[in-house]
Amino acid sequence: MSLANVFLRHRFILERLRVKPHTFEQLEHYWEISEMNIEGQELSQRTLQRDIPIIAAVYRVFIKCNRSNQEYYIIDEAEAFSQNLLEAFDVYHALQNYYGKLSESILFDKRIPQGTQYLSPLLDAIEKQKQIEIHYHKFWGSKEVQIRTIEPYLLKESQRRWYVLALDVDKKLLRVFGLDRIKSIEDIGIKRMYDPPKEIERFFDDIFGVWVDNDRTKAEKVILSFKKQEGDSFFIPNPAEYLRAMPLHRSQVFIKDTPEEMILSLKVKITPDFVKEILSYGAYVRVIEPQHLADRIKTEIKNALQLYDI
Repeated sequence: MSLANVFLRHRFILERLRVKPHTFEQLEHYWEISEMNIEGQELSQRTLQRDIPIIAAVYRVFIKCNRSNQEYYIIDEAEAFSQNLLEAFDVYHALQNYYGKLSESILFDKRIPQGTQYLSPLLDAIEKQKQIEIHYHKFWGSKEVQIRTIEPYLLKESQRRWYVLALDVDKKLLRVFGLDRIKSIEDIGIKRMYDPPKEIERFFDDIFGVWVDNDRTKAEKVILSFKKQEGDSFFIPNPAEYLRAMPLHRSQVFIKDTPEEMILSLKVKITPDFVKEILSYGAYVRVIEPQHLADRIKTEIKNALQLYDI
């Protein structure tokens, strides 16, 4: 049995159980007629029992069997992790099967993420708690490549770019480094010398994007109003409609939803990344709270208008 068929079987099991619980007999039947079963293999009870711990380890999706009705169901899943992993495999599988045949049917964004070749060595350094050296250049200031010794803690994806949150050993400060600005990585054979900050895994919880602010900036309640407009239609929906499927932040809640207006509430730190996102909605959005954010948005709009004054 090929590795591709194993991955497809895992994906089949996950997709079926996300819809509803299934008995083994139901899974066996649907697998037999599934297009994912590219090699025509049978699904045995033994195979399913072997797949369940592998799915938990690889995809972080945990499956159990209800003994009363013999149905298998998902009890827990690290949703963002598993969804991204499955998405990556979907793309890989499609390109593997159809590359060269559908070149005119697949259009890729020209802005290809840079620096993804460093994901594996950074994850290795995090897992093994090592210091590493990165050869790094900034977007501003000196363009010379600098050598930084870091102790990496977290990897973060935002706006199709990857970042690493790490301790800058020389400065003894937390920093976020863009992988697209790393030129090379060196393993210097030194173990991590400093303990990570407490609850470092929650560092980005109240942040939109990856902006590193100081400790004085606290998360605030933000209320945004999206007015329905005459131009809204099936073809050009109000931007707030997209926020149903892809929220601005995990704290987002719809507190009003009428034919005239949609109002969102969220709790975030107001960073330049967040301000930029609000501005991207233009005339569709109005900041209701807090007032200082509304004033900041107005100032940014006025400054933008001055660029067009002749």
